[in-house]
Amino acid sequence: MTGFSATLASLNGLSALAFDLEKHIPAEPLMRTAARRVAELFEVPTRPGEEELLRALQAFAAWCEGGRQPSSEHWLLAPWVCLQGRPRLLDRDTFASEFGRRLAAERQPRLLKAMLHSYLRDWEEGASATAAAGRMIGRELERHSAAWAVRWRDRAQRVMLFQSDGLTDRMTDAALSQNGDVRLLLRDLGFTTELLAQSGFHAPLATRLAVRLSRELTTGRPITGAAVANVLGFLRTGGTLRFPGERVQLAELLLAPFATRDLANVEAKAALVGFFDELYGDPRSHPKAWVDISQDARRTITRWLARKALDLFFDILSATADPIWRWRKAFWLALERKGAIDDAWPVFGRQAVEWLARNPAQKKRVSSFATLSGAERKQSVMLMRIGGYVVAEWSHAGSVRIWAQDDARAPALGDYVYSADEVRADCLYDQRHDGTARYAWQSDLGDWLASRIGVRIGINEMRPHA
Repeated sequence: MTGFSATLASLNGLSALAFDLEKHIPAEPLMRTAARRVAELFEVPTRPGEEELLRALQAFAAWCEGGRQPSSEHWLLAPWVCLQGRPRLLDRDTFASEFGRRLAAERQPRLLKAMLHSYLRDWEEGASATAAAGRMIGRELERHSAAWAVRWRDRAQRVMLFQSDGLTDRMTDAALSQNGDVRLLLRDLGFTTELLAQSGFHAPLATRLAVRLSRELTTGRPITGAAVANVLGFLRTGGTLRFPGERVQLAELLLAPFATRDLANVEAKAALVGFFDELYGDPRSHPKAWVDISQDARRTITRWLARKALDLFFDILSATADPIWRWRKAFWLALERKGAIDDAWPVFGRQAVEWLARNPAQKKRVSSFATLSGAERKQSVMLMRIGGYVVAEWSHAGSVRIWAQDDARAPALGDYVYSADEVRADCLYDQRHDGTARYAWQSDLGDWLASRIGVRIGINEMRPHA
């Protein structure tokens, strides 16, 4: 046996072992994953260079216009460019008929393996060439009995991968049925290496998943927070949107519906808050990211970010020894849970600012806040917009002050520096924090708000949790 023959035989044996490896190893998930990846190495054809493919595409296009027959070398490159050009090569009868003949004639399916890769990479929703490619692949796979062909037939069956019509919807259903894990679905369907990061399916899948996620959340259908997080994970790449052109549509689909009602799914809400906070930022401090996005969407994220601001505010009160911080927190978060707090803007005094400087991880919990001057060092203020009112909750022996929103003396939310006088100006309502343990000030303030905004909280809701 020649050296070449011996090498070829060893490679054939190794590829067979790779494809069967998963059957013979322990069932631990990591081992299964490793075996699958070894098999993938033998299944991914090597893609030619871009210049070589461009010359082949030009040769086929010229031939279809009456030029000379492409060379045999060009035909070896045909599957890589069959879904490219304008019109697509597979939309040209001259190319499609000859390419189909060559696919059917080959015994070693070199063209078919490359075409599988091109189908996934260049897939286009609603395109006739894509549908033709899927039919060709499905037909050719049926006549091959090799292990790789059996695997592709089994994978394709799950979503009818080579039937182009309605495929995006079927893949969306399949992804949501496995907890929104799109990457796992793509891997199970045979997407490998670079196709997991980018393919012809990524953009339409992202759009369809966003629409479906909006529908699931707005209709109150049961969907787990993990599924929402997985879908949102597919819509991003690191710290940026996967498809920046979808910036406005995503906000309208996932935020705007909740402008006048709350999202009861707490885990889903947390996933959405994290997504928009990290990729868009607070509308007040990152206005460019919110250009062309509706006020309804902005109103929703502002209200949801209020919870993060409140949590941080009360954590700071705890760290700076405000004696009644637990009761304050219980009262205001009870209102927040009922959707009564439309906006919250923390104004930190000197002690709080120093605490944030010592705890940078805590500072990242809110993207924006203001500073307070002219007050006692330990005092801070939480400004809130509740219904048609502006509320200032002073820490450390301070009182609650409330103004009508249209009162010229009411402090505006969103400034970055406040003096103590601004948030102590003559107001409509002033409530000292007396009788905390007896729920005295909480009951008085709760009654005052309930008669004006229609939201009432009971004593049990005001109780601090251990």
